[in-house]
Amino acid sequence: MTQRSKETNTSVAYRFVGGKGGVGKTTCAAGIAVAASLSGQRTLVISTDPAPSLGDALKRRLSGNPTTIPLRRGRLDALEIDAKRAFAGWIRSRRPMLERIALRGTWLDEQDVSRLLGLSLPGIDELAALFEITRLSETAAYDLIVVDTAPTGHTLRMLTMPETLGAVAQVFDRMQSRHRVIVEALRGRWVADAEDALIEQLDRDARALQSLLRDSARTRMSWVTLAEPMSIEETADATALLASAGMPIAELIVNRMTVAPSRPCPHCDRRIALERKGIADLARRLPSLRLVSVCARSSEPAGTVALAGIGREIAGAASPQIPARTAPKGRWRSTLSVDGSVDLTSIVGGDDIRLVLFGGKGGVGKTTSAAAASMAVARQLPTRRVMLVSTDPAHSIADAFGCEVSGTLAPIAGAPANLEAREIDAAALFRALRLRYTRAIDTAFDRLGASNGRIGVDASHDRRVMEGLVDLAPPGIDELAAIIDAADAIDADPAALLIMDTAPTGHALRLLEMPSLVQEWTRALMSIVLKYEPVTGIGELGSMLLELSKGLGRLRALLIDPGRAAFIVVTRAAALPTAETLRLVSRLREMKIHVPAMVVNAVGRGTCAVCRKAAAAEQKQIAKLRRRLRPPVTTILAPAELPPPHGPSSFRRWQEQWRS
Repeated sequence: MTQRSKETNTSVAYRFVGGKGGVGKTTCAAGIAVAASLSGQRTLVISTDPAPSLGDALKRRLSGNPTTIPLRRGRLDALEIDAKRAFAGWIRSRRPMLERIALRGTWLDEQDVSRLLGLSLPGIDELAALFEITRLSETAAYDLIVVDTAPTGHTLRMLTMPETLGAVAQVFDRMQSRHRVIVEALRGRWVADAEDALIEQLDRDARALQSLLRDSARTRMSWVTLAEPMSIEETADATALLASAGMPIAELIVNRMTVAPSRPCPHCDRRIALERKGIADLARRLPSLRLVSVCARSSEPAGTVALAGIGREIAGAASPQIPARTAPKGRWRSTLSVDGSVDLTSIVGGDDIRLVLFGGKGGVGKTTSAAAASMAVARQLPTRRVMLVSTDPAHSIADAFGCEVSGTLAPIAGAPANLEAREIDAAALFRALRLRYTRAIDTAFDRLGASNGRIGVDASHDRRVMEGLVDLAPPGIDELAAIIDAADAIDADPAALLIMDTAPTGHALRLLEMPSLVQEWTRALMSIVLKYEPVTGIGELGSMLLELSKGLGRLRALLIDPGRAAFIVVTRAAALPTAETLRLVSRLREMKIHVPAMVVNAVGRGTCAVCRKAAAAEQKQIAKLRRRLRPPVTTILAPAELPPPHGPSSFRRWQEQWRS
């Protein structure tokens, strides 16, 4: 999108595909796109996930530019948005004008302005994705744009980004207001200039994006789920949040529905029974939504031929059909063919270990693995305080344990007494931080009083501008502030062990990369505050920024200390999770973050022909992971279990079956 307004191609349709990580969003989005192309629509499929797997699904190497996917007929292009690159392109032509606005409307010098704008703008990676989507639609090259989104929490945040852009426009409008007053005083009138036009364009873009996302005639949201308890819980929550934001879901795609085997199979029959219950639960809780089913494949669908079949099923809008099978009683668990038991305390429970992060591709079982591991470590180390904390915007610790988990640490009924859990409300913590910042600004400017004329400061204007600077904080600072808050417990208790259930891969990596960026932003803000020190004193504002900077420094040092911190990668033995896991471990090693172990979750199948084929494919992927991630990365195999592990007693029995 350029600075001048463009005529929007209102004929293009948008289809956003969202859902909990691991439910098959990418496969469904790619399938929808392939089927649409084959039907004659000029289609573009885009991934906005920071850890994309669209290229893996299409079996093509993708970049930030459209790549044509060969089909027997029709046109299909695909790309994986590189948010940093997209932001660089977005800011390139605007940066000189934004800098001039800041220089005109504040006491900041060129170095201050350059540092602040060089450290990004809030949520700009999500905004950059939206801008790329609309920019590509303006070419009139496509009839349909299919958007494969990031997992739930970050998709919901992306859809609120137009409001954030509006707030950014308001911050720069405040800065520009001083220039307008000066020009009007000197010339007798004010004539809008290029900088005013840019501010107006930012505001107009925000309103246009907001309107587009809520235009049911052009924009359709399809939500992918599994007929499983945790996926259903997250789907119900997301549905309510999207409806309240004015972007209701058009349909639920219930993915990977089990096909009844020709002969009894304990795994498949138990799964069919669970799916029957899940479909009934979805119909009861979300009665107004149409359910569309997609059958499970015997092998992971990849490539345009397999994806076309997925797309045709979705286009056919068939309601879920549950086979009439007799389910086996009780719980089914696979039997692993290895004997080595797992001593988690030797991996994550050393006396000096203070922080253990569980992460991986969405839907692989990060939360259940983190919950089971935290229980095992707490039981084996009764003198240590073990804190299980979720930093995923779409929390599921409470769903996993089947009890209420709040924003403060609290014990879990049925778990060891030394285990506490917490689901961090990052947005609430950042609101508190912002309120503290605003109050500190108010206190500092209240000290100016009658001296403001003597020092040449327009206290009321500069107060508003200083208050607005926090709205230009780098993206993800809310989640990072929440992690610092959780990590403070480590300093308060020498025996404490913090276990974190992180967001899916892309956003977990962004969070791990952020401490240095946010610390630099904090220092830039501190240098601005110091310019007022002779008049106001640093006061509470300086103390707050110093406290945040020190907290970031401690977190940075902790993350790269292999004696005190570890990252346990959770994955599944399938092609797409394997590819993402190998990329994740490579990136963690580049960041010097210690990876001592990998949990391969849900290993094992039943006795039917389909299960035997799936089990052989699993063993192939496990062998590939072992070969590529040789010791010192310990491979831990966790058995498949139906129903999935749920609650303290179930976690304990399941974790005792882990093998290495």
